[in-house]
Amino acid sequence: MIEPESASRWRTEARFDRVATTLIGLIAVLAAVLAILQTGYGQESTRAAVQAGRLATDAAARISASSLARDSALRAQQDAIVLAMGGVGRMLAATKAGDADAYAVGAAQQAASDRLRAALTESAATTGGSPLDSYTAGLVTASIEAIKAEVAEQGRQVDLANDAGGRELRAVLGLSLLALAAVLAGIAAVLREGRAGWISLLVAWGVAVTAATVAILTVA
Repeated sequence: MIEPESASRWRTEARFDRVATTLIGLIAVLAAVLAILQTGYGQESTRAAVQAGRLATDAAARISASSLARDSALRAQQDAIVLAMGGVGRMLAATKAGDADAYAVGAAQQAASDRLRAALTESAATTGGSPLDSYTAGLVTASIEAIKAEVAEQGRQVDLANDAGGRELRAVLGLSLLALAAVLAGIAAVLREGRAGWISLLVAWGVAVTAATVAILTVA
C-alpha cells in the first residue's frame, strides 16, 4: 500500500513533469514559428531594400538624362532664334543702307534659322529612337510624371523594407525570449518540484507567454 506522503509526492512530481513537458513543447513550436518568421521577413526586407535602391538609382539616371536632353534641345532652339534675329537685323540694316549683298546674307541667315528649327523639330520627334536601346531611350524621354511615380514607388519600397525589418527584429526578440525560457526550464528540471524549481518553471512559462505575444505582434 502506498503511503499518503509518497502518493502526494508522486502526484506533485507528475504535475511538475506535465507542466515542464508542456512548456518544452510550447517553446519548440514557438521557436520553429519565430525562426520561419525571422527568415521570411528578413528576405522580404532585403528584397524591398534592394528594389528601393534600384529605383532610386534609376530615378536619378532618368532625371539626369532627360534634363540633359531637354537642356540640349532648348539651347539648340535658342541658337536658332539668335540666328534668325541676326538675319532679320542684317536685313533691316541692309534695307536702310540699300545694300543688296548684305540683305542677301541676312535672308540666308533667316532661311538657315528656319531650316535649323525644322531639323530640331524633326530630331525632337525621334528622340529616344534608334540607335538607342530601350532602356537608354526610356532615360532620355522620361517625363516628370513618370519620374514622380518612380520616386513614389521607391518610397513605398523603403516603407516595406522598414516594416519587414521591424518585424524581423521582433522575431529575433521572440527567439531570444524563448532561449531564456529554455534556460529557465532547464534549471527547473534540475531543481525539480521544490519551491525553487516551481518558481523557475513558472518564470519560464511567463517568458514563453511573452515570446508568444511577440510572435502574434510580429504578424499582426
